[in-house]
Amino acid sequence: MKKLLIFILPLMLFSFLSGSIGQEALKIGVVDTQRVLVNYSKAIEVDNQLKAAEKRWKDKLNDIREEISTKQEKKEKTELFVEEAQTAKLENEIQQLQQQYQQEFNQGRDALLEKNQEWMTPIFKELQDLIIKVGKEENYDLIIDKQAVFYLNEKYDMSENLIKLINEGAKKEEDIEQTDAEIPTQQE
Repeated sequence: MKKLLIFILPLMLFSFLSGSIGQEALKIGVVDTQRVLVNYSKAIEVDNQLKAAEKRWKDKLNDIREEISTKQEKKEKTELFVEEAQTAKLENEIQQLQQQYQQEFNQGRDALLEKNQEWMTPIFKELQDLIIKVGKEENYDLIIDKQAVFYLNEKYDMSENLIKLINEGAKKEEDIEQTDAEIPTQQE
């Protein structure tokens, strides 16, 4: 009898609670934040700037790597014909270049990560604020990120609407900035 009560009591409680909850329809939204960001004009601009900086960094690393390779080849060719003391200078140069490469690698990686965070944090905040604004204005009970969902009925996906809204907002900001730049200043 006690085992039966332990089983039935939670079942009755769940039925009672789900009955009262089931009468109110929850308005749920799901956002694919990655898709929104990939299609957001400001995020695209930041991504392009980061990719350009990364290319410059990789080109610089490639130049150092090629210089190391050239010196190593030269050292290999000359060490057959000269004494070790004469190739020691080349070995020292190679080691210095390797240290320079490692230093450039670390500094470049850190700088890219720092800029990524510096530039993307306000964009993430802007998206978060927009999601909260839309949630309040359209009376959503719950909005979650698509990454936290295993299955999604597409009728709950609000990503396209957010892409449109966030890009419209960016366009308005750009128009305002352009208008402000066109207004002549009065000189006294």
